[in-house]
Amino acid sequence: MEKSRDIRNRIKSVTGTRKITKAMEMIASSKIRKAQSRILEARAFIEKIEEVINDIACYSGLVGDPLLTPHKDEKVILVIGLTADRGLCGGYNANMIRLIENNVKDWKSKGYEVKLDIIGTRGRNYFRFIGFPVLNIYENLSDYPKFLDAREISKDIISRYISGEVDKVVICYTRFKNAAEQIPSIWQILPIPIEEKITRGEIKEIAPGKVQEFIFDPSPQEILGSLLPQYIYTTIYGVLLEATASETGARMTAMKSASDNAEDMIKDLAKLYHRARQQQITMEITEIVSGAQALSIAD
Repeated sequence: MEKSRDIRNRIKSVTGTRKITKAMEMIASSKIRKAQSRILEARAFIEKIEEVINDIACYSGLVGDPLLTPHKDEKVILVIGLTADRGLCGGYNANMIRLIENNVKDWKSKGYEVKLDIIGTRGRNYFRFIGFPVLNIYENLSDYPKFLDAREISKDIISRYISGEVDKVVICYTRFKNAAEQIPSIWQILPIPIEEKITRGEIKEIAPGKVQEFIFDPSPQEILGSLLPQYIYTTIYGVLLEATASETGARMTAMKSASDNAEDMIKDLAKLYHRARQQQITMEITEIVSGAQALSIAD
């Protein structure tokens, strides 16, 4: 059995670790409330922009915008992988890296050339380690992403798509459901997916054979030309917010689990310490009694 001093040192060490994990849990729980409110605002805004885009494209018959039109020959796929900059968030990074890697392998198996951009230090480290080329790396965004960061990423994506460097852009991220559950997801960014009924040539009618007409001022082309880039900016920003909330929720859950495990370990070590201490006291008493008996016999 271990000595009581060694066990006591282990208890002190685990107690210190528990304080750290408890503090990190409390920080994550305070940050996740703000992240949730930002997500709800972004989701509502993105949904309304999508409705406007669908309505304009539907009623005007305008589906020929470069950001809405798929390329004739889709050969190059740009995959954007979103991971965290730091660890200590459970299986969040491992799940995201697995999703990105599987997505890349899936596109390659279909005969596409795959290009990879990474957001987050953990993803960068992994793909550099396995030797997979990463074109663009964006770091230090997971704590508090800003709209300007999303716009910078979006402008690069848009220019590469319009120039024909890539034919499709998808992003692998984690959709936030609640603090205990995050859903690894894939979202097609470009070309912007619009409702299937529009792509099939179906349009809204107010009566059989009569198409509902709208007068656009400015023209639908100008509206979409201004609206679509903003939609991309907002979409990327929303994805960054989703990832931040998911990472924070995963970290809060992981730190709570670590704190609970530390608490259980301290209890087990305390029992072991008392047992070791009792055994030590028994041995000391036995030695005292044996010494006293030896002295009495000598006398």
